[in-house]
Amino acid sequence: DLPVQIDISNVCHKGMEAEYQYLGIPLSGDGKSNLRENNNFSNIPSKPNPFIPSETWSSLWNTCTKKLLSNERVSSACIDVPGILIENAKKSLQSNNPCRLDYRMVDGSHRLCLRKYILNLLEGELLDLKQQLVEYERKTADEQEFRKNLQFRIMNKQQLLDQTSKGYFFVLNQTTFEKLLTNMDPQATWAKSQAILMRELTVEFKLKWEQWMKRAMDHIEALKTAESRAVNM
Repeated sequence: DLPVQIDISNVCHKGMEAEYQYLGIPLSGDGKSNLRENNNFSNIPSKPNPFIPSETWSSLWNTCTKKLLSNERVSSACIDVPGILIENAKKSLQSNNPCRLDYRMVDGSHRLCLRKYILNLLEGELLDLKQQLVEYERKTADEQEFRKNLQFRIMNKQQLLDQTSKGYFFVLNQTTFEKLLTNMDPQATWAKSQAILMRELTVEFKLKWEQWMKRAMDHIEALKTAESRAVNM
């Protein structure tokens, strides 16, 4: 199947489970706080934009620290490459999802965390523009062109934020996922390691995989282009 578009607020990834979070620590005046992930403490970086809400910035680093600090993985990540999700939409399956959300991620958490980081930046930029508009309207009623320009930038930023809040994912059902498991222990490897997999793949399979991934990426690009045209109409 081809990837489908899903709002990332419905996706649970590693780092969002209760045992990976340390909640309830207030941010200090400089926008920093302590956090715990895998029982390791570190500092939340200062916000690059003061308009980024402290709550969402803290949440980002409480759930994505290890991913975002993996410079090699993040620097080469493309957020448009689809991750793999397990569907848990049915209430009877939500016990398989520690976040009780509709989907559980099994591949692509670095790309998802990078998308969340970008969303934080976009939200800060949007709030900054809105504050500029409020302050401008408070001071003067003249220069309509400047006001229109700000309103136009706010609209574009909101559209970009809305688009970025959704990603493309391959979705497996629980039965299909279980067939891929090498061990039913949730702490064990859920699929074959990359080294083993690459040794077993034939040249023909690799070619078909590349062709299929190209088809998937072309599908995503076509959907994004159609979405952009619809927004600009």
